[in-house]
Order: sequence, then structure tokens, then C-alpha cells
Amino acid sequence: MTAQPARRVDFIDNLRWVVIIFVVGVHAACSYSGVGGWYWHSPTQPDPVSQIALIAYEASLQAFFMGFLFFLAGYFVPTAYDHKGFVRFLRDRAFRLGLPALLYIFIIHIGTGYFLLGWYDKSGLSLAAAWWEYVSHPGWLNGTGPLWFAVALLAFCTIYAVFRLIVRRVPAAPANPTAPSLIAMLSIGVAVGAAAFLVRQVAPVGTSWHNMQFCFFPQYVVLFPLGILARRRGWIEALPARWGTPMLATAVIGAPISIAVLTVLNTMMHGSFADIAGGLTWAAAIYAFWEQIVCVLFCVGLLIVFRDRFNIRNRLTGFLSDNGFAVYVIHPPVLVAITLAMRPLQWPALGMFAFAWAAALVASFAAGALLRQVPGLKRIL
Repeated sequence: MTAQPARRVDFIDNLRWVVIIFVVGVHAACSYSGVGGWYWHSPTQPDPVSQIALIAYEASLQAFFMGFLFFLAGYFVPTAYDHKGFVRFLRDRAFRLGLPALLYIFIIHIGTGYFLLGWYDKSGLSLAAAWWEYVSHPGWLNGTGPLWFAVALLAFCTIYAVFRLIVRRVPAAPANPTAPSLIAMLSIGVAVGAAAFLVRQVAPVGTSWHNMQFCFFPQYVVLFPLGILARRRGWIEALPARWGTPMLATAVIGAPISIAVLTVLNTMMHGSFADIAGGLTWAAAIYAFWEQIVCVLFCVGLLIVFRDRFNIRNRLTGFLSDNGFAVYVIHPPVLVAITLAMRPLQWPALGMFAFAWAAALVASFAAGALLRQVPGLKRIL
């Protein structure tokens, strides 16, 4: 395996494909836990222990992984704007984010529903007729699937571009950058937790508007500009190495255990998922703050560990990095097809989840690599 000279940000490319692998894993877990919005859920109810394990896995990743992607995206925004200016920056972002979203909405989403899930079986519509019925009604606005991220990121980038157009002066990077203190980062986490708790009074977990789950947006709205500031002020480079492993280990071990305990306690006190999802309940308050503290631990720990140990690009990591976004875009129909094909199996829920996740990853990376050979698709995938 041939290693290439490392760039300063190869570790960020590696972080992105790792997070995308976990995105596929969360959707595989949704398929068998019965919890979480996804195209297909197994009709077989998992046993209580397996369900709690899957929920703990989903919640632990949901606590940080999409917010982390917004942070990593924000990290590259200021230099891209500096090099391209207002018009070229927005044109590039519209191409790289808008076109994949349109591809997903008008081809992948409706194709998954028509060919795999039989949304139009009873109506007997042809594909062309079903497609026209889909696009001629505003319901297609809900068809972004995981590409809601691209739509939201495009909106965030547009707001940043307008801000830069108005505020032209950019402060110079500090000569000797220093990272924010742990107290400062945890304080931001607490503030975001309070904002999430308030938002969930009107938009509980599990609700969405055109596939945008605003219950999680306080984190996204904060982490995107923090990514921009991290690039400007050299925060990632300045993070102390000694923080990395302890913070990441605390998150990996503590997050699933603590959320499992919260779930069990809520059930023992005759609570339901709605009590955790939102409202003026103790469970909703704990969940909102727990989520953001876990986010701080995961994000900081991963940044340091990958910066110090995985700032590499070889043939394998290069392949995973180059095809990661393609996997993000196309994994839904691949995963749905695999889970539907697995229906005759009578395995335990955790076994079904693990196999579906692994199979979907292999198939999605293979399909993504093939699709990126198609002229035109490589530029948007």
C-alpha cells in the first residue's frame, strides 16, 4: 500500500469518511430498532435489550455526527471564499451541494419508493406517471433524504457569503494560536443544550419540516461558524494532544451507557419516548444537555486523535475519502434493498443490524466508485 506525503488536512478528509460510515450505521440501526425516521423498519420487534442497545448507538452518534459534519464543512469555507469571492463561491457551492440534492430528490428518492418500497403498487401507476404525480405536488420538498444536509449547508454558506460581502475586513490569523479552554467549550455545549431544550418545546425530536429536524438545528447553527472560526484562529492545531484520548474514550464508553440508563429510568417511571423527545419534562432536559456535552467530547477527541495519528493518505484512505460523499448520497436505496432482501432471515436484531451495515458499506462504496466513472457525476459526487 503506497503512502503519499501527508497534507495538513488529510486527517479532516479521513474524519469525514469515518462519520459517513457511521451515518450508514445509524440508518441500519433505525431499520431494526424501530426508532428514527427511515424508509423501512423491520416488522419484527427487537427484544428489549437489543432495542436499548440500538437506541443507545443511534442516540450517541446523533448527538454529534451531523453537527460535526457542519463543523468540518465550515472549516473549509473561509479559505474557499477568500480564493473565489462572492459569485464564484456561491456558484461552486450551488453546484456541489444543490445538484446532488436535486439528483436525490428527483431520482433517488422517488426511485427508492417506486422500485423498492412499492409506494405506487396499489395505484398501478407507471414509473413516468408516478414520477409526475410526485413532482407536480409540493410533497417532493420532503424528498431530500440525507441530502437535507446539503440543502441546509447551502443555506449556511449563502448566509456566510452575504455576511462577507457586507463585512469585508477579515481579522488576521493569530501568530500564536491558542485553543479555547475546556470550560469555554463545555459552556458552549451547555448554552446549545438550553437552546435545544427550548426549541424542542415546539419541535420535539421526531418532528420535521420538509425533512428538516429543527430539534437538532441549534447544534448545527453553532458548529458551522465554529468551524469557520477554528480555521481562522488555528484552534484545531492548538488543541492539546493530552486531551484527545481521554475525551474520546469518555464519549465512546460514557455516551451509550448514560443514554441507555436514561432510557431505562424513563421507562421505569412510566415515561414514553415523547417525554425524552421534548416538552417540560426532566427526561427531555437531561437529553438536551447530555447531547451537547457528548458532542463536545466526541468532536474534540476525534479532532485531536485524527490530527495526531491519522493525518495520512494512502491508497485505501484515498479511496474512502474520494468516494465518501457518493456513499452518503446513494446509500439509502442500497441499504433498503439489502434490508428488504434480508427479511427471510431469522437472526437477532443486533446481528441483522451489523450484517446490513457491513453489506451496505461494501455495496455503497463499490456503487459510488462506479458511478463516479460516469462523465459528469464525478464532479457532483
